[in-house]
Amino acid sequence: MNTRRTFLKTAAAAAGAVFGWRKAGRADEQQPLNIRDARVIRFRDRDGGPIDSYLQIAGGAGLTGYAGPLMKEQAAALPANLREMLAGRDARDPEKLNFHTLWAACHPDKTLESYAEGRDPLTGAPVWGIRRAARHTETGWRITALSAIDLAIWDLRGKAAGLPVWRLLGAKRQRLSAYASMLGYSVHPAEARAIAREFFDRGFKRQKWFFMKGPVDGAEGLKQNIELVRALREELGPEATLMFDGIQYVWKSDDLDYAIELAKGILPYQPHWLEEPLRPDDLEGYTRLKGETGIALASGEHWYTRWNVKPFLDRKIVSFVQSDPEWCGGLTEWLRICELVKAYPGVQVVPHGHHVLAASTCVASQSEELCPMLEYLVRSRVQFQHCQTRPMVAEAGTFGLGEEPGLGPSPDESRLSRL
Repeated sequence: MNTRRTFLKTAAAAAGAVFGWRKAGRADEQQPLNIRDARVIRFRDRDGGPIDSYLQIAGGAGLTGYAGPLMKEQAAALPANLREMLAGRDARDPEKLNFHTLWAACHPDKTLESYAEGRDPLTGAPVWGIRRAARHTETGWRITALSAIDLAIWDLRGKAAGLPVWRLLGAKRQRLSAYASMLGYSVHPAEARAIAREFFDRGFKRQKWFFMKGPVDGAEGLKQNIELVRALREELGPEATLMFDGIQYVWKSDDLDYAIELAKGILPYQPHWLEEPLRPDDLEGYTRLKGETGIALASGEHWYTRWNVKPFLDRKIVSFVQSDPEWCGGLTEWLRICELVKAYPGVQVVPHGHHVLAASTCVASQSEELCPMLEYLVRSRVQFQHCQTRPMVAEAGTFGLGEEPGLGPSPDESRLSRL
């Protein structure tokens, strides 16, 4: 387990001295980047459309860092004294201002390491084996909120340096492999065949499809899921990399025996992975599923911090860790998770694709061996980025990183109204 000091040294090394602009010698780059303000702002296109919330952190010289769009619960979980907590602090210093120091400021007597003991750091309740009432736990929502602060600070740092954060992190890859995440498309085998072929011919040879049937749908639903996998493999052949998502959080019930039968049923069609076929906290269920089927499993978008990841690595359950920098503890904690995963040969990190800005920065910052590809939700990511100066899109199975300073394109206030 990395200590704080070890991580900071590792992160700095991985970044090629993350704050290399300090060495440039310019006087303005030697000065602290003190935070002046922090608040949630709400945007809408002037011609109407959806309303999005962003976290805005203002520094000196007119620089502003952003994180968002925020989920409603995420915005609500931000500290009530957000501005007071951040005002006057130096955003340049990643050792003094990051996800972990923010957590300690909010919860000085509640340590995140409680996760390593299987206890919720705020409530002390067991972590493993629980049934969540929603997608995230109450503690999890607070972690997603602090993740947003961490990301907005990184965005501010990049803008202060005049560089994209992926360059600050020493990334060598400006173009990433991207897989087409097909949520929202028909799962009827005949229609899925045609859609899969269209995307394959457009260069998306890696695709992830979503099972919309679960245990409540019984044997017929199980049969339909397996038939979808068979049809896609038959249509695209061995050249396609096919992943399948249990989309467990919409299932009305979970059933380990069902997951085992599903895994056995799709194994002959060589899935690259089976994602979240069980609740994210069902450690014992995952252990049995892996032991009885041997299928490659992916999970992690609903885990928080490296301490939630480690038990799944120690038990050799997951082949792909999907920790999302938007939710797991920001870019700061995501880098720690990568350092942890490196100690487990054969395991790769493919972050969940909630937002491509942070996720692409993260993937680019690591080797292709560790982080081989980026998730791109083909039906929703352009609209998700509608507030930005431009959307960042995947084309022909690849994703190009931009040169905008910070994490990527910022909200375009020239065409947005603040509410």
